[in-house]
Amino acid sequence: MIPSEKNLTDSITWRKKDLLHHMTEFEFRQLLKKNQLIRIQKGVYQYAHIDLPDNDMILAQDLFPQAVISMFTAASYYDLTNIIPSSIQLTLPSNKSRRLPLPSYPQIEFFFANEKIIDLGIEIISEENYPLRIYNRERVVCDMFRYLPRVGLDAALDIFKNYMHNKKNRQLDKLLHYSRQLRVYKYIHRYTEVYIA
Repeated sequence: MIPSEKNLTDSITWRKKDLLHHMTEFEFRQLLKKNQLIRIQKGVYQYAHIDLPDNDMILAQDLFPQAVISMFTAASYYDLTNIIPSSIQLTLPSNKSRRLPLPSYPQIEFFFANEKIIDLGIEIISEENYPLRIYNRERVVCDMFRYLPRVGLDAALDIFKNYMHNKKNRQLDKLLHYSRQLRVYKYIHRYTEVYIA
C-alpha cells in the first residue's frame, strides 16, 4: 500500500518509521523487493517513481527538515560569494546528535547553534515549489565571523564587502542587531565603520 498522493508530495524521502505508519512491515519489504522503494541511507527511503529535484538544497532540507541552510550555501544563494561550496551547509540545534547519518548524496556539512540563536534570521523561500529554511543575508554575514577559524578572514571579508556593496538589499540596523546577538559585534562594527567612512 502506497501512502496517498497528498502525503507523497509532502516529502521526497521518507523515514522507515513514518512509512510503517502507512503500511505493514511485510508491505514495506515487498516494495523494497520490487524496487518500488529505494534506500537512500540507513532508515531513509524514496519511492522509485519520484524524481529527485535538481537542487541539492531541496534534498538536504528534506533529509534534515529541522536544519537551516546556512554559511556558504546561503551566501551563494544570495550572490554574496563566488565560492561554490562543495557541500550543502546546514545549521542544526546544538542539542541534536553530532553523529547524524550522512547520505552518500548530496554531501552535507553541519554547523550547530544553541536554541537561543538557531531561529534568528530564518527566512522561508520556495525553490521548485518546495519550502526551504534559509538564513537571511544579515545572519549569513554574522555567521561568517562566528565561524572565522573554519571560514577564514579573507572569505568572511569578501562576503561582508559583497553585502555592503549591495545597498538595495542591506539592512545595517538588522546586521548590527544580529551581530550583538551572535557575539560578533566587534568585527561587524569595526568593518562597517571602515566601509562607510
